[in-house]
Amino acid sequence: MKKYTTLLFLAVTITMIFAPVLPANAKDKIIIPENMEELDLSNRLEVFFDQDGLTEEQILQKSYEFVPLSNTNPSGDISGTIYWLKMDLTNASVDSRKLLLEIKKPHLSSVTLYTLKDDRLVEEDTIGYRYPFDIRNYKHRNLVFTLHLQPKASTAHFLKIETDSFFQAPVSLWEPIAFSEANYMNQSILGIFYGIMFAMIIYNTFLFFSLKEKSYLYYILFVSGFTMMQAIWDGVAFQFVWGNFPWWALRSNSFFIIWSSLFALLFAKYFLQLKINAPVLNKIVTIFNTLCALCLVLPFFLKIGTMTMISTVMATIFVLFLIAIAIKVRLRTREAKFYLSAWALLFIGVLLNILAAFKIVPLTNLTLFAPKVGAVVEVLVLSLGLADKIKRMRKEKEHETKKYYAQTLLQNAFKQMSVMDELEPLSKQGITCLMEITHFEKGFYLSKDGNKWRVISSVNLPAELEKFYVEQYVSIQDGCSPGFNILDDSTLTVPISCQSHTGRFVIWSPLEEADLSLMESFLPAFIEQFTALIVQKDDFQSLKSSAMHDHLTKMLNRRYFLEKATELYIESEPASLLLIDIDHFKRINDTYGHLIGDQAIVFAGNLIKKVLMGLGIVGRFGGEEFIVFLEKTNQDHALEWADLLLEAFRREGLHLDSGASIYLTVSIGFYSSHPFSLLTIDEMIQLADEQLYRAKRNGRNQVAVC
Repeated sequence: MKKYTTLLFLAVTITMIFAPVLPANAKDKIIIPENMEELDLSNRLEVFFDQDGLTEEQILQKSYEFVPLSNTNPSGDISGTIYWLKMDLTNASVDSRKLLLEIKKPHLSSVTLYTLKDDRLVEEDTIGYRYPFDIRNYKHRNLVFTLHLQPKASTAHFLKIETDSFFQAPVSLWEPIAFSEANYMNQSILGIFYGIMFAMIIYNTFLFFSLKEKSYLYYILFVSGFTMMQAIWDGVAFQFVWGNFPWWALRSNSFFIIWSSLFALLFAKYFLQLKINAPVLNKIVTIFNTLCALCLVLPFFLKIGTMTMISTVMATIFVLFLIAIAIKVRLRTREAKFYLSAWALLFIGVLLNILAAFKIVPLTNLTLFAPKVGAVVEVLVLSLGLADKIKRMRKEKEHETKKYYAQTLLQNAFKQMSVMDELEPLSKQGITCLMEITHFEKGFYLSKDGNKWRVISSVNLPAELEKFYVEQYVSIQDGCSPGFNILDDSTLTVPISCQSHTGRFVIWSPLEEADLSLMESFLPAFIEQFTALIVQKDDFQSLKSSAMHDHLTKMLNRRYFLEKATELYIESEPASLLLIDIDHFKRINDTYGHLIGDQAIVFAGNLIKKVLMGLGIVGRFGGEEFIVFLEKTNQDHALEWADLLLEAFRREGLHLDSGASIYLTVSIGFYSSHPFSLLTIDEMIQLADEQLYRAKRNGRNQVAVC
């Protein structure tokens, strides 16, 4: 970088040699009009690159070597060069004026204002990140100096600028009242920006504590770091947070650039599940994240300029990773849609800012504040994505709760119906069950005798209106499809049919407060069980059993397994619990298809039952996971059985119709209770689950135990 600065200096020198040499007083002066609010001086300043640390007297002798700042464009340089800016200000007014000189880049380490008086430079004020904020005469987030101009007079002012990071110096001259008005507007905009960011941080923090989702934690840390990074660039952090700690102020920018890159990628990893959707990219991102984590300590040891360049390069790599993730993940999931939409504007804003840092695009208000606009959009859209995820999770949870309620209600209803021998009380109990689930108010049950329908039972149906309702709905029945029907948004008909009986439930609500969300999942079971009760009462027990077992493997489902295991656990001492997971199951689905995947699950379940069923109870825990509770089995015996199970999977394969065979492997984690153990079944499952993940981390196809 020093070499780069030297070449730049030589280029300026050569230009000055071949350019016409003008006396200092021949250069254009900056005339300040009487009616002025803001005057942009950025392109009207003259600059001199001081690499030798010249004194004020020597700088005056170099006045002829100052060149227009617009011709040099040093923005983005990192070097040990001292930048001298010169401006000749002419007050066109007949009155003396007090104006404000603002440098809109607050990160500069040291800026000293000089006024040319009696052929010497007189120091007016020195401020910057190297000095405490409280020493500033004008308490503002940017660097602001006060200028006193005499009427109808010209005055030369010099700015001596030293920076440990990028050199950027957008300079404006302000009339104080206009500056206050603009500052009020800018402060309001910044207040809105940081208010939104902090509100989103707090909002997502509550979500994290509520859901315990790791991606939310990384999102919070990223948004917090990015917000602090913006506060550093805006000068707000130095003004309000660490203004009395210049040492940290000079290093904070690099620290939070790396911090934001680290946690943004960690968020992407977990939110988009890169380990599953892009395993190779996930490994590369993991390596880069490790490097970022190590680099977080570098700002405390390296030179500030070196660290600034490192952090800028890492930020550039981070943006490239975002592009790679976007290309790889695309719009496969709802999370990806929200993620890519949210990052689009932020990506453009950050890219523009980085390009400006490398001088590929000019430094303007757009490139300077583009990350801020993009950040607000990104945070809001991602929050909508998180809210959408929460909404879906709540709906799923609500649906599962309703489903559990319906199943419980169904079980209780059929438990009562199982002891009923007559069709009337049986059907009346069925009406009550349907009404409780749907929240309908009235209902009756019709039975077909030959070509005639008659009411067998009714609930909340006045006797004098019975004939009317029967005639009204019987006329509809013959035109109904064989399945259940929802008529006029408030009426539900449920057919019951077997060899010896044809009937139909009719329930309705005149207030149209129906809850039909569970009908598709609930009614087939209701129809099946009610029909079975009519055909044969003894079938009720088998129907109840079907509700307890997984439809694919015919093993106990999770809920009933936990109930049964809890009952046995109270009476069993010691006891062991095994969690078994098929290794690389996704690979089987991807290679052979989901039908073969289902066969693999059934095969694994049958093999587990074959080896362990006589020792305890076996259930399907979910997906490709199984759970086994072994009564009166200590850790040593449980480990022996687990090893036998591993050997059985190695020995027996799943034979496909094509003649090929698939040999599955499983990972097993288990926990054995000790005498007088106070752990619950749920706690044993948690401990066994931890061992299961340890077995997977250690290479799979093995058993892990505490």
